[in-house]
Amino acid sequence: MPAEDPDPETDDRADWWARLATALDDAGRRVGRLAEQLGFDWPDPTGREWAERTACVRAELGREAATAAEMGTGRPDPLPDRRGVRLGGTDAARVDDHRGVRIAELEPPR
Repeated sequence: MPAEDPDPETDDRADWWARLATALDDAGRRVGRLAEQLGFDWPDPTGREWAERTACVRAELGREAATAAEMGTGRPDPLPDRRGVRLGGTDAARVDDHRGVRIAELEPPR
């Protein structure tokens, strides 16, 4: 029995996520160097504050790069189908497509 050809669309998506993860990681390294340079060139409290802020941006870029790398592996959605309201965020998770209010229902009496 011949092996099935892999889905080229899935390969394209995985490649896109991998490139995104690489770009985010590269941007994070550059921002990390910027944070170090800010602390070195601006040695007063304001400079330290900006260096800390920049370091936070570097950490966030690292987290986003890790998330992008995980998305490229084709792992299932970490949030299974949950009921109720889900608010959209910056993590690119899909929100529930249902519109309107959901009314709780009780099972009929026995």
